[in-house]
Amino acid sequence: MIFTCLRLAGLLLGGLVCLPAGLAHAAGCKASYTVPVALIGDVAQRASDNSIQGYVPDLVAELARRSGCELKIEEVPAARIRAMRLRGEVAILAYSTQRPSAPGYVFIPTERFAHDLLVNTAHAASPLTVQSVIADARMVFGRVRGMNYGPEIEALLAKLGSICVDESSSIDDLYRKLVAGRVDAAFQFPLVYRGKLAALGAEHRVAVLPFDGAAPQVGGWAFHTPPMDRDDAERLAAAVRMMRDDGTITRILARYIGDAAARRARYAGAGEKAGKS
Repeated sequence: MIFTCLRLAGLLLGGLVCLPAGLAHAAGCKASYTVPVALIGDVAQRASDNSIQGYVPDLVAELARRSGCELKIEEVPAARIRAMRLRGEVAILAYSTQRPSAPGYVFIPTERFAHDLLVNTAHAASPLTVQSVIADARMVFGRVRGMNYGPEIEALLAKLGSICVDESSSIDDLYRKLVAGRVDAAFQFPLVYRGKLAALGAEHRVAVLPFDGAAPQVGGWAFHTPPMDRDDAERLAAAVRMMRDDGTITRILARYIGDAAARRARYAGAGEKAGKS
């Protein structure tokens, strides 16, 4: 089901109201837009009332409030989002990674996420280190189909080969395999794994090892014109930059990964260093 977040006069950040898309009208933009998002951890997830909640829905709601535009969240699997993007069918992406520059494409960096290595300790050798896990030929690494892990990790998984890499259709499927020992390790961000592993009671089965073998992956917002109207893209892009530079995005992220981790993930604005608040 698709939901629309409306801008209401005097509405505070934490009190956004989501209504069915048919009840809203675009105010600040010439058109309304759908923001596709994959359900992965606290990035986005289904709530008990079937609404989509999480970090990206919070960002989209705040962007709609600031811009006065009608923005709708829609659940779309990661692999399908990638295919739609290649066909030029996606107007806006949040929690996106940068692609090669192209006419009509604007990318606004907003976060820097460092990967951790998650390891099921049942099959891991001791002492447990990132190097020992990667070097252990018995270990099977899990990944999610369609998810972009960045060039260093993609190269590492390719080097391990298909026998040592298991591909899952969703993040939930991957974590079930990891906790059950059907895969031994996986690379992920805290925003993706933190809530999911806690819900699975995995704290005594899965170790979290900081991984410094890849640069932090820069995430942000992507706008494509077409299919988006150019004036609308400029309006929304300006609002995203303001949300990044005034710390709003960091504050929203802190709801899910805590203040310290959110500050480390902050993308540097003008005159700042990355990772500083």
